[in-house]
Amino acid sequence: MTNVPILLITFNRPNHVRKVLSEIKTQQPSKLYVFRDGARTGNAEDARKCAEVRKTVEELVDWPCDLQTHYSDVNLGCGAGPMNAIEWFFKNEESGIVMEDDCLPHPDMFAYCAELLEKYKDCGQVQFINTTLYDNRWQCEKSYGFSRYMVTGAWAAWRRAWQGFDLDLHSLNAKDFRKHCRKLLAERSEADWWYFKVLEIQRDSSKKSYWDYQMQILLFLHEAVTIHPKRNLVSNIGFDAEGTHTLDNADGRGNLTTYPIMPLEHPAIIEVDKEKDAHCFAKTRDVGKSRDSLQFIYKYMLYSDGFFHELLMFYKRVKGWKK
Repeated sequence: MTNVPILLITFNRPNHVRKVLSEIKTQQPSKLYVFRDGARTGNAEDARKCAEVRKTVEELVDWPCDLQTHYSDVNLGCGAGPMNAIEWFFKNEESGIVMEDDCLPHPDMFAYCAELLEKYKDCGQVQFINTTLYDNRWQCEKSYGFSRYMVTGAWAAWRRAWQGFDLDLHSLNAKDFRKHCRKLLAERSEADWWYFKVLEIQRDSSKKSYWDYQMQILLFLHEAVTIHPKRNLVSNIGFDAEGTHTLDNADGRGNLTTYPIMPLEHPAIIEVDKEKDAHCFAKTRDVGKSRDSLQFIYKYMLYSDGFFHELLMFYKRVKGWKK
């Protein structure tokens, strides 16, 4: 049995929930939180699957456990849904493991998270524990290393990491954030990319279908350090037709092999691995270099103040008149 609280975030994939919850069941956590988003309006298939998710949870959680559930009556979506789930979790717990319903863990993941949550509980600099490793070429001498970047899906953290989270980023001064990132991050272009991401989130309401960019931005503001395992501990089984942002089952991030990692060998010092940061940033960008350059120019015109912004807005208005 593990005494580390676990949050499972679900929606409308009962088969995935059954697989992941079955793995959680092997650990028999003493505290389990389950959040399920509500069905989309007018979607009968959603309603059926959401009901099946609830039934699956009630069926599988049969061990002595403090089970807390939050079944939403409305569909909050991929941004506000996880945000509400994590907010609820850290309102009640100082630390714990957060898992999405398509993240199948290696059994060692739970012990890995538990040991590191205890080891770094009083180290404010360390705020996020990753469990997924995409880059098998990463040279890490000990069982884990350090970075500025997070990888969502299945992770562990302390309440301190979540403090100040803002889905809309309305209170954040983007220019001050860019200055901050230019000091914190290795490359100026990397800081500028995140600056434009902030502006994009602030000015485009359609960009609220995610929460992880905002979480990464918050970690930058905290000047936080994250932990990355030397070996992959989680396989994302959600790269299929049921996914929202993960429809391509040929995507290299899905269905990765998992490996044992215990017992842990701890690094002697906390030192950010710049090479790891570079790889994580490259993964964060979802476009090729040539297209990324064009998007950079477009975003510069769209989100910067002054002449270029007004010129692009005029072009968009004229284009709209012609339709």
